[in-house]
Amino acid sequence: MDVHGAVRRGRGRLLRRRVALVVTAASAVVACSAALALVLPGGGRAADPAVLPTTSVSPSPSGVHTWNPIPQSSGPAVTPSETRSPAPVTGTDPLISDARFGWLPDSVKTLRYMREANGQEASALGELGEFPTPSFGLKVFPAGVTPALPTLADGKPNLPGYKPGNHAIRVDAPQVNGREAYWITASDPNMAETMNTLRWKTAEGRWAELDSGSLSEADKQRIPLKVAAGVTTGHWQVPLPLRISNLPAAYTVNSVSLRQARDGSDFSLDLSIGSSTGAFIGVTVKPDVPDTVRTGPDGMPHQPESTRCTSENGVKACVTALGNEAHVFDAAGGAQGLLDRFTLFGTDPATWNTAVRD
Repeated sequence: MDVHGAVRRGRGRLLRRRVALVVTAASAVVACSAALALVLPGGGRAADPAVLPTTSVSPSPSGVHTWNPIPQSSGPAVTPSETRSPAPVTGTDPLISDARFGWLPDSVKTLRYMREANGQEASALGELGEFPTPSFGLKVFPAGVTPALPTLADGKPNLPGYKPGNHAIRVDAPQVNGREAYWITASDPNMAETMNTLRWKTAEGRWAELDSGSLSEADKQRIPLKVAAGVTTGHWQVPLPLRISNLPAAYTVNSVSLRQARDGSDFSLDLSIGSSTGAFIGVTVKPDVPDTVRTGPDGMPHQPESTRCTSENGVKACVTALGNEAHVFDAAGGAQGLLDRFTLFGTDPATWNTAVRD
């Protein structure tokens, strides 16, 4: 039995779970348990102009702008500034990203940008369901913060070579774009074999961290270093395919996740909306194509009774009461009343906007 291989495969599966396509009730409760106003601009957290990019373009009056967060799929390492310009944080878009990928290997097929109450992250991975496939998780630490080494568990006592008192170790790495970088590994060699975390100081002086999985031994350092060299940090809004008009004050958007196929063939947006009643609403937006629908005992298509959907411009949006809260839609005049406030912009990201709330 290849114990070490099994550990690596398990780590790869954990990374791929970061790109789950649906906001489940459990994840919504976790994400929403913190202050509900942490995410949506204008809801209690002002953007810091000190971290806006020095060169940017403002969105047009319609809120539409040109930033495409999907990097080129091949060729030399590129930075997003060489493709399209980002929008500064001026709208009401809840999806704010502090980091964007530049170069990625061709095996990466999907990108995901996520923001919730406890932070934000960008992820990149290969074809869903295929293994092994490289996967990357990217995050940036706040300005002025020097991250400490993580606290690690004691490893696996049943594995050969186990050493009690396992702890994280810093190992110098080649510089990234001429700046300080290091790897994080573990004193327990069994755990060290499963870890592949690179930290480096970015051009704006913040620390960034890249977690990689399912890479061959030959690529385990080479590929993360190349990915890191193409990362750009700043403070940007990722355009979304919808606008919500006159969202009642009883509701707050508190988590958002956008998954996009790198070739532009598919996307899925998931939002969690918290209600003043303490209940939550899940919102999904994706292309209006036939779904693979679960069936009930009678063989008929099944979906939660609280789910209601609408379609416009080739895009379908659905709202679902999470936790079966009967009155969560009351402030909007019912589930259909909430859907009537949605404007859907189509499947082309060039038509998406940062004015998500008006």
